[in-house]
Amino acid sequence: MRQFRIDRAAFSRACGTLIPLLCCPHRGSSADLSDSIRRAVVRGAQIADQADSVWQQVAGEVVPAWQRSQSLPSANVPPPFVEESFAAELLSVPLAVGAECAGLKPSQLEAQLPSARKEASLLYASAASRPINNEPFYGPSGQAPPGTAVRAFPAWLATAVEDGVSVGNSTVFGFESYVRWRVLSEALSDGRAPAERAKLQQCFSGRLGHALLQGPLAGVVSGRRLAGTPRPERALRQAVGDCDALLQLMKQRGLFTRAQLQLTLGSGTDLFDESDWQAGGSTSWQYIISGSAVVGASQLAQDRTAATGLGAGLYPGQLLTAPLAAYLSEANIVSRIDEYFLDNRVGRPDPRTFSDPRYYSDVLLEVVALEEGRM
Repeated sequence: MRQFRIDRAAFSRACGTLIPLLCCPHRGSSADLSDSIRRAVVRGAQIADQADSVWQQVAGEVVPAWQRSQSLPSANVPPPFVEESFAAELLSVPLAVGAECAGLKPSQLEAQLPSARKEASLLYASAASRPINNEPFYGPSGQAPPGTAVRAFPAWLATAVEDGVSVGNSTVFGFESYVRWRVLSEALSDGRAPAERAKLQQCFSGRLGHALLQGPLAGVVSGRRLAGTPRPERALRQAVGDCDALLQLMKQRGLFTRAQLQLTLGSGTDLFDESDWQAGGSTSWQYIISGSAVVGASQLAQDRTAATGLGAGLYPGQLLTAPLAAYLSEANIVSRIDEYFLDNRVGRPDPRTFSDPRYYSDVLLEVVALEEGRM
């Protein structure tokens, strides 16, 4: 049986010639006929162009705008390296604090790291090969451009530290931060009764921020603490400035690329009302963090909590939020800080498709200064 085939040019010509003639039958004089023919020619060209566009999409020759691979701004790409000593401290402090809260020795948690690395690389395997010269790896090879959230780990990461790769490599650092939160989740959450779990996690969250302020972030806001000052006399904007100083130090040391303070909505409405807060109310402000080395790790930790109900309140993003919360606590400001993930592409994904979590790599930190005594 002979197959009938029509090529793109024939398809466009047929649509552009036949449809106008069928839709514009001639009635009247020769002048009217000439006008009808001219209109049919113009309309035919328009239809042919539209038909050609349809053919391109059906044939896969063009990709809709919402499906196109986007070149992300450099601000969305994590720095290639975190300052090595800073990275090492950020990785060691959580284990020390978690061990203290759980009544264990840090060495007991450190001994669990090799198996946790293997589990993480198996659960979130990637086929990507080892990079040349230990360059950072941002995602599954060929699937996502730099600046997307690293939610898959190549096998070489499981032994990278043992092989001598620096923890300052941003890819290794992101992986190692996730591995530690798996160990901490097991120590402080898995197998614990709900009340005990909540107590241990509260202990960890509270002590982590203070330990970071006294360790890798020491000296940033020293001498400017506001504790003990009556609320009406406290300068909340000074506290906001100090929080920004903490984030800027993290940025300078390579933990992320950019931190932007957000005080206004698109309408220009001021969300930061210090006078209302001093009068006893609450207020809020936000930071947008771009190019974070731990955004993918934090997403995976929170995904695990959503899937299992375990590990709530334990996620790598606490490396950013815990110091801010601890500083505000020392400043006698009752606060709550929440972490949200934003799509870093221009515009939004097509509503007919599921969103691509790789592009949710901008982090929104919402800081809410609460009324006195309210959490």
